[in-house]
Amino acid sequence: MSLRLLFLDELRGYAKSKVMIVLWFGLPLLSFLLQFINPGQLEGMPISFLVSLVVSSIGGTLSAIMLSTSIVSEKIHHVYELFLIRPVKRSSLILAKFLAVYSCLVIAVSISLIVGLIIDGFTGDLSEMYLNMTFDSLIIGISSMAITCSIGIFFGVLVSSVPVAAILSVYLGSQLSSLIILPTFFIEVLDPVLLALTLGITLTTIIMSLNLFLFSRKQF
Repeated sequence: MSLRLLFLDELRGYAKSKVMIVLWFGLPLLSFLLQFINPGQLEGMPISFLVSLVVSSIGGTLSAIMLSTSIVSEKIHHVYELFLIRPVKRSSLILAKFLAVYSCLVIAVSISLIVGLIIDGFTGDLSEMYLNMTFDSLIIGISSMAITCSIGIFFGVLVSSVPVAAILSVYLGSQLSSLIILPTFFIEVLDPVLLALTLGITLTTIIMSLNLFLFSRKQF
């Protein structure tokens, strides 16, 4: 079974999962509800900018939990033994999961962001400066989500307990992904967007490579 077929199969499964349904509808709803925040509390921040930060953080954490717990659950129920007796590469199993969940997550966040942009358009806050701010926050959020998802897979491969995998994904996954913008608070010359994109690609590649190595050494 090819990576493409595995990806499409995982995509259909995750798109219909309870967690992803929450993301499909919950994140856009959150975008709508954020418009009722007192404008004075936003200090000139556009709704779409706030939406991209909030939903990427929530979505990334939920997706990491879903990835880690699903992998652990499949290991417990010996699902991978059925795959491995077929001509399926172990790397394809992990990559398909990552790509499927990350694709669903990006779509959910994009829908939420569109809702935020529509709200800003009606309130007259949709200026070029705000659009740039929103785009920058979206890039940072997408980079952070890629790291969070890869960390979720890491804990799923590493541990054998569903609750432990969920707890590690929540407390360590979200914390580690926030490190991509931490250096900008100490070094002002750094571009937050460029740094987030660079670290997002680099760290995700490193973590996923480690995930593939560990999974290839697992005994099922």
